[in-house]
Amino acid sequence: METFYWILAIVAAYFLLVFVALRLVVPYMGFRQYQPPTSLPQEMKEKISELEAQSPDQKAYLDAVYKTVSERWQHSRFQAALQLPKLFRSDLEKIWHVKGFAYCSTINFVIYTFLANSKFFKTEDIKVKHVFLNFVPHQYLQVKVGERWIDIDPAGAGIRGLGIGHHASIFG
Repeated sequence: METFYWILAIVAAYFLLVFVALRLVVPYMGFRQYQPPTSLPQEMKEKISELEAQSPDQKAYLDAVYKTVSERWQHSRFQAALQLPKLFRSDLEKIWHVKGFAYCSTINFVIYTFLANSKFFKTEDIKVKHVFLNFVPHQYLQVKVGERWIDIDPAGAGIRGLGIGHHASIFG
């Protein structure tokens, strides 16, 4: 019976550390919705303008942002274990200039920034969601397009071959 209590204590400590403490210290992973950044890198502003000019409506702009972000930053669960310092990046200027691996929260904050600073979306049109994925919290976005909420998850569903409209959860 004592072994059971030790196992229970270890599991409880793990969940407290990973699902509470981690969300308190990792940028863009907290328990509240994002706040729009006060300043954007000039290149990001230019990219927002470029995508707006190419997009006739909300859905086209969302598709263009998803494609742009997915080509610039990628996520991999195996890299997630090896790239821990990148989990704590918060400087949008540095994030913008470093392509390659990024955590779900970083990728989602970039998408949020693109959407919230566009002529197509307001901050109220974007919700940050969290789910259990492979024993850690995973973040995705829900974006209101017209009257419909659409899941956006390039770091979860996207790397599994699912596109806009899906999000990863549980195991995968």
